[in-house]
Amino acid sequence: MIFKIAFKNVWRNKVRSLIVITAITLGLAGGILTVSVITGMVEQKVRSGINNEVAHIQLHNPEFLKNYESRYTIPRADSIARIISGVSSVKAVCLRSRLTGMAASPNSATGVQILGVDPAAEKNVFTLYKAIPDSAGGFFTGSRKNLVVIGRKLADKLKVRLKSKIVLRFQNPDGNLTEAAFSVNGIFQSANTMFDEINVFIKKTDLDRVTEMDNGIQEIALIANDNSNIPLVKAALKSKFPGLLVQDWSEIRPDMGMVTTAIAIEVYVILGIILFALAFGIVNTMLMIVFERTRELGMLMAVGMSKSRVFRMIMLETIFLTIIGGIAGMAVSATLVSVFHSYGIDLSAFSKGLGAFGFDPKIYPFIKPELYINLSIMIILTGILSAVMPARKALQLKPVEAIRIE
Repeated sequence: MIFKIAFKNVWRNKVRSLIVITAITLGLAGGILTVSVITGMVEQKVRSGINNEVAHIQLHNPEFLKNYESRYTIPRADSIARIISGVSSVKAVCLRSRLTGMAASPNSATGVQILGVDPAAEKNVFTLYKAIPDSAGGFFTGSRKNLVVIGRKLADKLKVRLKSKIVLRFQNPDGNLTEAAFSVNGIFQSANTMFDEINVFIKKTDLDRVTEMDNGIQEIALIANDNSNIPLVKAALKSKFPGLLVQDWSEIRPDMGMVTTAIAIEVYVILGIILFALAFGIVNTMLMIVFERTRELGMLMAVGMSKSRVFRMIMLETIFLTIIGGIAGMAVSATLVSVFHSYGIDLSAFSKGLGAFGFDPKIYPFIKPELYINLSIMIILTGILSAVMPARKALQLKPVEAIRIE
């Protein structure tokens, strides 16, 4: 009975109730949309970093990561790769030679990381080849020797284009300085301009031929069938290869791991602040309702309604008001997020700034389903907390004095 009365009381002054509900709806919709944009940016950054740069898990000689000296190779890398391929939940594996060197053109020179790869295996693990536009070549297309794939940022820095020649200078594992001319076969453009500037890819066979020796494997990269399987695969590899350093993507790129954790907290901080601000408006509205109905509440208590029932009635009115606004806000936000996720938000005007931090200029807002569950709990708690002060104010009314108020 008290539920029905409380719900009807919400609509006694429809204009005022609709104003409060609209404020809650717009506040939540705006907050959730903002959160979805931030979450979408971070998700894209992490996904791009995994797909283009680090994969899910990497294995190295522990000494290699100290100074990136190419002489610290992974012994029997081919055998290790075959064993890894047989591990449950591993989707694909690739081997890489990694050297520090210099890329030079007639116009400029700069330090780079040179990665010797097997193009076919590389495509199974990384999707960087998809970041090469049709007009910018391909990922080692054709059968010519000494081909190189570079990033757009590096191409601009060296002032080279497709089919231009660049010279790569580097030290092989024996410590001998080697250099050779390579033809630009493809120019990729990922979301991370810093990555594009310092990484160049050549075929492992070309690298070994130029140095007249096997440069070994400094890095093994792999992807799992699903993100949830990464911890299990990592643990399995650590037990199988105790002499190697096994790291997942969050350890290889701690900046990506840190931003993911920070955003998970920031999402609820933003929504908490919005609900906290809306709570003041709800409290103010309910206090006005209590003052306007002072005579009515006094009469109800005078004819026998207990103070606990009056307290519950005011509490329920506030909670209903908050929940209706909350449901409407989540419905509107879900629609907006769905639309923007389908079409994306183009921030190409800020592409240089976003690229410097590894963010894609086209953002696809995204919200995890569990956020709506947690937000529903937060909305109910907001309604309960907002109801306490107006309900207590109603309890303080004295029936005899309240009835006399006109």
